[in-house]
Amino acid sequence: MRYYEVRASQGPWRWTGRYEAEHRWMLPGVDCPHCGTWADTGAYPTVDLSGTGALAEELEGALWPRSIAEYRRMAAAVAPLLAADQELAPGGEFGPLRGTASGDFGPLTAWPGWQLLVREDARAALHGPQLQGLHVVPAELQGSAGQLYEVEARPVGHAHHDSVMPSSPSCDVCGHQGGFDLANDWALDAASLPSADVFRIRGTGVLVVSERFAAPLDKLGPSDIELREVPQR
Repeated sequence: MRYYEVRASQGPWRWTGRYEAEHRWMLPGVDCPHCGTWADTGAYPTVDLSGTGALAEELEGALWPRSIAEYRRMAAAVAPLLAADQELAPGGEFGPLRGTASGDFGPLTAWPGWQLLVREDARAALHGPQLQGLHVVPAELQGSAGQLYEVEARPVGHAHHDSVMPSSPSCDVCGHQGGFDLANDWALDAASLPSADVFRIRGTGVLVVSERFAAPLDKLGPSDIELREVPQR
């Protein structure tokens, strides 16, 4: 099985589609007295907090970083709503994308790079039992010429340890596992490849898709994305 990193096209874009949107709910970042303020990147549009009352109101809209105790209180209330392969982290976002859109969208849009939207025809082409771990949620974008769907990418992939370059240490006070960068020629850890055909590399915003996901895309025409094959070690 081959795997590909999904990135926004580095060349001129063929499509005019643009959007400004946010997920409805968001956990705050953490203000740690030992390592400072930090947050992660990750969105779970399938997680609906609309029935949680005061918690939903508290997590709706932009939030300033909170103390460790405050963050843990909020995270504990959200945790029961998540699936086993979804993870809680400061800055985690939930619910559908809501906002505005304009222009014409290609079959797939990866902008920003960690967020993948698919057009209706692309969603239909990808739908089927041959794909595993595929979760799509309608985006609520006013002004869009057609329905767009966000593909949820869960952090179940691992980069090979030789590809990881630590950038900050872990913290025993707040539990931050430490930051890292991926080498330009990074590789997947072959021993821990997930069954999902769309996933995110843990600790990063990097999106990866399998060749099963990529195969039907040629029939849909060009998109403003690039697929770079990622080696396995």
